[in-house]
Amino acid sequence: MPPLTNTSKASGGNAPAPMPYPFPVGVYESTVQDYDNTVVLGATVAAWTSPVQAPLWNISPTGWLRGIWFDITLFFSSGNAAGAFAADGPWSAIQKAILYDLGGEVIISVLGYEWMIMNKFGGYFNTGDPRGDLTFVTNAAAGNSQASPAFHGMLYLPLEVVLRDALGVVQNESKPGWKVELWFDTAANAVGVGGTAFTAAAVSPSVRVKGYLDSYTEPAAGAPSGRPFAQSPPLPGTLQYWKQENASLPSGTAKFDLSNGIGFPLRNILYYVRDAGNSTRATADPNWPDPTTLLIGNINYFTRGRQLWLSKLGKAYGFTAYGGSIPAADTAGGRENGVFPVWFTLDMANDPGQELRFKYIDTQVNSLVRLTGIFGGTTTFFALTNWIATPSQNRYALIAGG
Repeated sequence: MPPLTNTSKASGGNAPAPMPYPFPVGVYESTVQDYDNTVVLGATVAAWTSPVQAPLWNISPTGWLRGIWFDITLFFSSGNAAGAFAADGPWSAIQKAILYDLGGEVIISVLGYEWMIMNKFGGYFNTGDPRGDLTFVTNAAAGNSQASPAFHGMLYLPLEVVLRDALGVVQNESKPGWKVELWFDTAANAVGVGGTAFTAAAVSPSVRVKGYLDSYTEPAAGAPSGRPFAQSPPLPGTLQYWKQENASLPSGTAKFDLSNGIGFPLRNILYYVRDAGNSTRATADPNWPDPTTLLIGNINYFTRGRQLWLSKLGKAYGFTAYGGSIPAADTAGGRENGVFPVWFTLDMANDPGQELRFKYIDTQVNSLVRLTGIFGGTTTFFALTNWIATPSQNRYALIAGG
């Protein structure tokens, strides 16, 4: 046996450079207000008959942008004594929200109700339901001041995908840069289908929007020990998208093939249906297929009965009857009529958003993602899809972090 020798480098040799600390270690979290506008929707409710755009929000430089908060208040100057929200109300007061990147590409485009369910089911918060927010208010039959509004809600547009390593945050150092376009719908649509109209003579229906930027500061160089801090999040340039598509489906056996996000890793698909006759989710809800099959390529991802789907949904998102009765659909802590989410964000713990990115669905340009079943009535079928685009378009880079 040959004698043992010391093969280690002598002190002062070329030791390997220490691995940097993850990006969140070397930064501070920051939240700053960057927008405050009040939009008058009409001289009176009777004159509030067309959609109104809020002033375009040109986002200010803040370092590394994580996401955008919207503090939304609907109120009247005086005279409102009637009104009741129904169906998609009060979220239907928001016609649409669109987030544009530096090059003008649409990154997120959602209708008002879709924005709400994106927050509720997207896996960004322990309690993501905007109706369960401590500041949520509906007082549609009054609302004659900002202090006591007809509606108040908080909504979020996310960029950061995973808090653990800050995947998805974007470098936000120029102005003009990222932009937000926000539109408000008509008085009739604001209350929702089947809702009670506001008083026609109510004066100056208005919406105040305050906007806040969640960001990370620029990272420090390194720790006192000399170990460096990562100067960017993993896979810089990674973006998450949210976009919707829809189609009319007949009663009986029908299918829906996903288009948005195909070719990229899928993080969430929020399927929902509306009655083709009255456009409500509530009357379409019983027509959802039972069972439903989701095919991914030639793989049967699931064939799932309705009750099992709802049970899994409640267990994952914490919709329970603890301490009382099961919350009604379309209420805080309850399911949503006609909404059947599919989430790929649960692989580290028991809550969506506790993700290691192991279970994202890898799709190629020609991949088939098909939902099929027997529908109980004619519906308008929607798919709100959340996907991740990395610079390499490689799902496995998301897992490795580089």
